[in-house]
Amino acid sequence: MKRFLILLLVVLLALSPRLFWSFKESKQLTVNVIDKTVPKKDYREHNGLFQVLDYEKVIDASGELYDIGKDYFGFDPYDKVPGPIYKTEKTPDLIYVTDTYGVYDDDLDDIPDGERSTIIDGGMTLLEWNAIMASKSEETTLIAEFNSFASPTEESVSNIMQKNLGVQWTGWTGRYFPDFSNEEVPAWLIQEYEAQYEKSWNFTNEGIALNHSSGKVVILDHKASEGIIEFAPTAEGKKQFSSMGKAPYMYWFDIVEPNTDTTELARYTLNLSEKGTALLKDAGIPTEFPAIVHNANSKTYYFAGDFADFDKRAFTKWQLFPKFYQLFATDTSEFYWNSYFPMLSKILNEISDEKVE
Repeated sequence: MKRFLILLLVVLLALSPRLFWSFKESKQLTVNVIDKTVPKKDYREHNGLFQVLDYEKVIDASGELYDIGKDYFGFDPYDKVPGPIYKTEKTPDLIYVTDTYGVYDDDLDDIPDGERSTIIDGGMTLLEWNAIMASKSEETTLIAEFNSFASPTEESVSNIMQKNLGVQWTGWTGRYFPDFSNEEVPAWLIQEYEAQYEKSWNFTNEGIALNHSSGKVVILDHKASEGIIEFAPTAEGKKQFSSMGKAPYMYWFDIVEPNTDTTELARYTLNLSEKGTALLKDAGIPTEFPAIVHNANSKTYYFAGDFADFDKRAFTKWQLFPKFYQLFATDTSEFYWNSYFPMLSKILNEISDEKVE
């Protein structure tokens, strides 16, 4: 009998995080997600967002948790067709634009070759953006991420989006690569570099690639860059999100300038050698720039990175498990668990609390 009780206690302790999550109070919010970049059934471009929705137990009007494969406006990877145009019958509490880069012919291959190919669906149209803004009330929070207003969105629409989000895009995008010689480096980037500099791509090791909308390329190899990109909250960001920590950022980002009515909540810093600093100076690129821009009056956030793009599934329906993941997170997971997850959790809780009031 004693052994049985001990075994029962061990089982209950092991399952307690799941039980605590089950008894946690749910938050009924209307969340509209736009993701046009869904070539595969992993939904990685909005997977990170939906894991936070699950953990915070955010439910829809019917009382169900949001479904990662259904509850978004965007490309359908099953039927391989564009999703429905954005529309909503109920004023949303949160609108989240995760990505509008789109889906291209090459993306549908089992192993894409990275070449530029014909677009199937992508870009934000004026009709869609107007519909999004028309559905937004003064109480609605609007979040948009990297590549919401970049190519293939038309410049005129992009300018309107930037104004609404409180930023000005410099035209520069970039990404950290752990190895410039592997297949993660897109073929188009290599081709643009070789055409611009008239020499072969022979980079190895880690580094940062920067690409301008005009086609200009700047490469910061291991001799120019002393480390990966550092994401860190500003003083105002730490005040608003006390649990949001700094972390290495290791994916796509863009370089924006904030408007005067916005606040920077986090910044990127590029740790460069003298060579790297000189390269950026010649190209007119700053070594520090905004990572999160917030307009409190209009309740908008712009995340200058692919924050919700996360390719790992986690036990998000287990209370306190994010703390466990934070302890052991490495590489891309470190930013997700230490920076993005606690920040978005706080935003969702703020939205819920304001709705109750």
